[in-house]
Formats: sequence, structure tokens, C-alpha cells
Amino acid sequence: MRELSAFDAFNLVFSAVLIPVGITEVMAFAPTFWPHANLLLSFLLATPLVATCGLVYLYYTVIMPRSGGDYVWVSRTLNPFLGFFANFSLTFVFLTWIAFNFTYMLSVMGPAAAYVAGIHSSFITSPSKGEIMIIATILTAIFTAVMVLGVRVVARYMFVAFVVVWVGMIIWLIAMAVGSHGHFVHSWNTHSGTTYGAVLAQASHQGFSAAGAIGWGATLFAMIYCFQVYTGFQWTGYFAGEIRNVRRTATTSILGALLISAIGYVLATALIYKYFGFNFFGAVVFNGLGGGSAHWTLPFLPYLPALVNFLPGPSWLLTFVALCFVLAIIWWTPTGFMMGTRNMFAWSFDRLAPEKLTQVSDRFHTPVIATITIGCVVELLNYLTVYQGLGNYLLNVIAVMGVAFIIVSISAAVVPWRRPQMHAQAPGWAKPKLLGVPVITIVAAISAISWGFVIWVAFHTGFGGSFGFKPMIEAFTAPLLGIVYYIGVRLYRRHQGMQLSQTFAEIPPE
Repeated sequence: MRELSAFDAFNLVFSAVLIPVGITEVMAFAPTFWPHANLLLSFLLATPLVATCGLVYLYYTVIMPRSGGDYVWVSRTLNPFLGFFANFSLTFVFLTWIAFNFTYMLSVMGPAAAYVAGIHSSFITSPSKGEIMIIATILTAIFTAVMVLGVRVVARYMFVAFVVVWVGMIIWLIAMAVGSHGHFVHSWNTHSGTTYGAVLAQASHQGFSAAGAIGWGATLFAMIYCFQVYTGFQWTGYFAGEIRNVRRTATTSILGALLISAIGYVLATALIYKYFGFNFFGAVVFNGLGGGSAHWTLPFLPYLPALVNFLPGPSWLLTFVALCFVLAIIWWTPTGFMMGTRNMFAWSFDRLAPEKLTQVSDRFHTPVIATITIGCVVELLNYLTVYQGLGNYLLNVIAVMGVAFIIVSISAAVVPWRRPQMHAQAPGWAKPKLLGVPVITIVAAISAISWGFVIWVAFHTGFGGSFGFKPMIEAFTAPLLGIVYYIGVRLYRRHQGMQLSQTFAEIPPE
């Protein structure tokens, strides 16, 4: 059922970019590992490269608007195994992000907002693993139920969440824009428990320095954080079968989400540097989260939601802004569920998963069994994140994403030759040739090379120090299990007398 409007599609993919959480993570990681990196330049340099991946997904969404996105595209144009591997890997990333974000909300964003609100309850400021697990389980059950009720219910919920979160984010941006650096210094000296100069002195004493010219190497390396937090704007294709006017809506949702996300990240980064100061921000993050954290004694950690406390404005308004950073996580959560269920639905349609997963409720127009299954998977990931430290290895998941996006990009590059009848339905920008090569092939090649750079940086630098044999094994465990699963299913279906090669020769019906 094509029940999603153009705004619904935009809201789903824009929520996946998750700017409030993304900017919090980037501004915590980069100054810690690469203090000389200028993230404003990192975002500006990364944006056109990320856009090529978006154009690949836009191209495919237009010519093959089917649930399952890159699974259907790659399996029908390049190779069924590669299609399943790429899509299974990305689905693992999406669902892991749901679980990780629940934990991040309760252990980082929540305590930061509590500091601004003046709340001192240990249940909020330092919840135990058991308390985090209970709340994550409740949230998983609630969102599973919401997803079962249908996309119209989801769309209405996400519209309300979008309005609330972005009222808070716009207030945050305005406060940094109108507030002066001098106001921040005075507010910090008055309310933080230390002084501006003391932060800089302590960081310098511990070996931190952001002085001097821009570190171009660090700025280029930090682009991988930009690639990570941008990811999501191009995901319209996963639920393209439920969108009205797909050709137009895919264009406006994907390109619109990228444009607004780029403006949001660039503007937020520039204002952070303007209000807090480039050197001070790096120093305070180093003191609280990096090499100097052993000596941190303040009652808050220097995450962006906590630093809202030092913006101009009444305390109730600052509390609302800090709370919007927290609410952003439950704004995006339905998008993760939707992509997981639609991908699983597509696997089931091709008989790579039990056929019952394709059953759609006549009342709600949703794959109920697939949705409940995804809820159970998220609950398992909740447990692994809370008790087994899965979240500690998520930085390395960008390598998994990189491999998957390279596969998708290569498949798009060869479509004009392998599937010329599909390429004939492509949007106008993708058809012209430069030196005899179709534009989509050139764009897809740039996308593949860009993600290759991301993988190289992740391995070369340790993705900010977290690289190791065990973290990479953790990150690639699910994709490797996907390979074993795919081979097993193919053998099982062959034993049943079913030739899946026939299935992959056809495009699923709308």
C-alpha cells in the first residue's frame, strides 16, 4: 500500500541522519583523537563525496522501487549472493544502532540533560545495567507495537516527534548564534565549578594542544565521522514500495534530506566553534572524554547536551533544548524498525527466509510476523550492548558499511551494460555520457572510491584508536554469519527442488 507522502519519506530518512546525536558523537570523538582536525572543513569536504552514494541510491530507487532496496537491486543486477551480503550487513548495522542508541540515550544523553535540568536521581544520572536493560526492553516492545499498527500511525508519530525535536534544535542553534564567546566564558566560570583558563591549562599540562594551523591530515581523517553520521539520508529505497509518486518523492526525500543535513551539520559545527571556541572545545573534550579524563572532577561530562547549560536563556528553555537531544533517539527509532522489516520481507519474498514473514495484515497493511521478529532481534542486541559491550565496537561497524556501499556502487556502475532496459528508465541526469561513459557509472565509481577511503582510514588509523583484531571480528561477525546463512538456505532450497536462480532472474512485483 502506497501510504507514505513525500514529507513522510523525507522525515523517515532525515531522522536516520539523526543530527542531534550525530553532532554529539562527532564533537566528542574527533577532538579526542584528532585535535587539529577542523570538523567544519571535514563536513564541507565529505558532503559532495557522500552525495555520490546518495545519487546511486536515488538512481536505483527510481528504476526499481521495491521493498528491500539494495538487496533487490544488487541481486538483480550484479549477483544474488552479493545483494544478500550487502543488505544483510547493512540491516545488522541498522538494528544494532537501535539498541546502541537506546543505551546511549540512557547512559550519555539522559544524564547530560539531567545535569541541565538539575536532576540528581541516580536512576537518571547513572542507571545500572539492569535498569538500562529494562527500559530498553520496554522501548523495544512499544516500538514493535507501533510498527505493527501500520505506516500511517508511524508517520503521524514521527511528524509530532520531528516538530518537537527540531523546535529544540533550532532554539539551540539560535542561542549559539546570538550568544557571544564572552558570555560563554562568564557562564562557564560562574556555573561549571572550574574556570575557562583552568581547562586550557589542565589540557596543556596533560599533553593536549590544538594550537597552530589546521591539521589537514587530521581534517581528512575526521571525514570518516562525517560519512558515518550522514548515512541514512539515502534510504528511501528500502520502503519505496509504500511511497506515492516514487520517482518525484525519491528525489525530494533523498536530495532534500542530504541538503538539509549538510546545512545542519555545517551550521552546528561553525556555531559550536564560534560560541565555545575551537581550542577550548577541544581542550574540554580531551579533559573529560580523552587522555585527561582520569583527572576530570566536574559533575557532568562535556557532551553537547550538557553544555547547553552554558547557553544564554532561561533555565526551563535550556532544559527543553537538552531534552530534545534525548528525544531525537526515539524520533528516529521507527525508521530503523521499518528498514529491518522491509528488508526481511524482501528476503522472504525470494524464499531466503521463511515464507510466513511475507504475510501482511489486511487490517494494518504491515508484515506483522516480520515486525515481531525484528523486535526480538533488537532485544537480543539490547542484551549484547548492555551486558556484552557490543557498543564498544560500533565504531568499527563503519568498515562493514563501507564494504556494503562499495558493492552497491559497483552494481550501479555496471547497470547500463548488464541491464540496459532498466537503465533506460533512469532519471535524466544519469543517462548522458562523458567520454563514452554513462554519468551514473562515473558517480558510482566515485562513491566506491570514497567508501574505500573510509575503510582505509578506519584500518590505517584505528578509527580513532579503537581498531583491533577483536573489535573488527565483532563488527564482521554478523556479515560472516550472513554468508553461512545464505549458503545454507540455497542448499536447503535446492534439496527441496527449488532453483532460486529463477527467482533472481525476475524483479519482484510491486
